Amino acid sequence: MRTIRTRWTSFATALVMLLTAVTFLPCCAVKVSAEDHENYFDRQDDREVEYDRSKWIQPQAWNCPKIDPKNYKGSIMLFFDKIGTEGDFSNGKVQRVYASIVGADIPVNRMKFHIFYDTRLKVEPNNEKELIFLGTAVKDKGFTTGSELVKDGEIVFYAYSSEDVALGRCSLFMIDFVVPKDAERGDHYPIGISYIDDGIAYDCFMDSSISEASKLQMTYLFTKGIYNGYLYISGEPVVKRTYLDLRAPRDGENCTSDPAVWFGEIPDDVKITDLIWAESSTMKRGTEGDTFKAGKSYTLQFKLTPAYGKDLSKKFEVWVNGMKQPFSTDDITRGGTCTVEIEAVGRLRGDLNGDGAVNVSDVSILAAHVKGVKKMSDASAADLNGDGSINVSDIAMLAAHVKGIKKLS
Repeated sequence: MRTIRTRWTSFATALVMLLTAVTFLPCCAVKVSAEDHENYFDRQDDREVEYDRSKWIQPQAWNCPKIDPKNYKGSIMLFFDKIGTEGDFSNGKVQRVYASIVGADIPVNRMKFHIFYDTRLKVEPNNEKELIFLGTAVKDKGFTTGSELVKDGEIVFYAYSSEDVALGRCSLFMIDFVVPKDAERGDHYPIGISYIDDGIAYDCFMDSSISEASKLQMTYLFTKGIYNGYLYISGEPVVKRTYLDLRAPRDGENCTSDPAVWFGEIPDDVKITDLIWAESSTMKRGTEGDTFKAGKSYTLQFKLTPAYGKDLSKKFEVWVNGMKQPFSTDDITRGGTCTVEIEAVGRLRGDLNGDGAVNVSDVSILAAHVKGVKKMSDASAADLNGDGSINVSDIAMLAAHVKGIKKLS
């Protein structure tokens, strides 16, 4: 019975919203179907989301030339709170966020907004099960109001009145959000508005006569007058994840435990130490001086710890070459051990000493071999032009590569 009542209520709410759009929002174009709107507030990258003015499209129902917001001489502004809070105090608790409006010189009788938020936050409804608390701008001012959860992370709010109402400087509405229990320092939860046509009606902020002055005010509001907000867990941010580029060992290359040899640019907030190479099939540990063989699989184990007094997140992730890797630890905030399996590849063309690079050292080795000063034990990789012999032509090719004149393929 409860399920049936819930579905009936949802249907009734949708019907009221549709009738509202047709009856009270004649300035807004009515469409057949709604589109799925991308929630830019839910990227969970701990960054602020600025209002995107490019989403604004002047309603065709206005039937007038394109309005330039620069012609607006007022100073209307709709803005959300930007709140910093301590994690230990706020985790798992409710935080109220206000949306306020100032400078609305033209009285209005209808408004409709789409509010987006980071889905790590959860909305706490009021006692009447409404998602939005009314601010002084609309409460007891003759407005009929409603709100609906479009989907997790998106709420639609509307208000309409039979008469135009002067709003002044006041709160428009409030939303209670539950801060995640596992929130950590540096977590950033964006909240705000994006202009939307939801298939029922365009978002709007308009008077009853759809006056030219009200059109200009609405145009300015949805292009220049909205400022999004956020909830922020204050304190030194923890390191949530690190991305590492691991170079595959090459045939004949010497085994070494130096992180700089194997990894590209290492992020400043972590340290890599205690590298151990082993053959994956036998788990025989490699030592300095051992060489890799192409086609063989090797296991690299290394210790990863936070650098410069930082802490790792309790949800810390290690990504190596674009893939998430297992991370073993007793206390993840202080670091742990990562294990990666990788296959050795063929020797780099021109790398005669097997150090993984082609430089003047290789030119010297090849020149010494050709001159007979010091013969290479295995000179097969020195025949760079593939003519079956090793001579000055190969030296010239290698030297041209090192100098950047003509690279070896």
